[in-house]
Amino acid sequence: MTQKNSNKKWQMTLPEEWKVKQLDEDGAEAEIFLRDHPALEKYETKDEAVKALVHAQRMLGKSPDGYIRMPGEGEAPEEFDAFYAALGRPEGADGYELPDMEMPEGFAVREELLGALKIKAHELGLNGKQVSGLYEWFMPIVMDTHCNLEAGVSQLRDSEMESLRAVHRGDTPHMLDNAMRAAEAIGGQELLNALDKTKAGDHAVVISAFAKIAPLVLEGGFRGSSRGYGEELSREQLREMMKDPRYSDPTQRDEAYVKKIRQGFETLYPGDYVPGSRP
Repeated sequence: MTQKNSNKKWQMTLPEEWKVKQLDEDGAEAEIFLRDHPALEKYETKDEAVKALVHAQRMLGKSPDGYIRMPGEGEAPEEFDAFYAALGRPEGADGYELPDMEMPEGFAVREELLGALKIKAHELGLNGKQVSGLYEWFMPIVMDTHCNLEAGVSQLRDSEMESLRAVHRGDTPHMLDNAMRAAEAIGGQELLNALDKTKAGDHAVVISAFAKIAPLVLEGGFRGSSRGYGEELSREQLREMMKDPRYSDPTQRDEAYVKKIRQGFETLYPGDYVPGSRP
């Protein structure tokens, strides 16, 4: 006799009139004899089944060890705070510690964004391990995207410059100088900053457009405002400018002033020239 048949023996002593509702394989509710209920098959004897029933009755209304009740909709915020605290959420958003990660050169995450991340994580009830795991998974994706974008920008710049050199050849430095001076004459440093920030200044069509209008805007009063972008400055003038604290003193360094000196040398000495590398 199999174990299942052995179990069935004591079940057959139950009265035939004892019936219960049971869902069949199709999900429909049907009435069956209690002696045929599958839940009784795991008990060796009637005594075991009765003891299990008594134990189940005692546990009604009690929370098993390790059980944490999730508050329902509309319950007090304090109930949710206690629930999230039990799951490991820190007391405040500043309690999250994000793992150190090596960042690509020129890449940095703004502190306000990290602060916003922690605040949202605390609002959602995440614990420290969850937040660290998400951060370690998400940041490499962001950094890869950043590097791909930077590589694309660099490739675009190189491609556009090659197209300009193919047309202007040896006159390319002179053309670039005229384009930059024309842009400054029209919109000042604010326009130059906008061209750099939006990368519009990397496009050959934009550079060519400014170069074409240069003869119109670099006359009279316009010409004086663009002084310092290369062809109007001699080597002696540039070396004199390098003595200015805006170039020589790190505490007073003016990037726009430094840029003018560098571009002046680039115009005088086409190629990869660094001030001070030539007599």
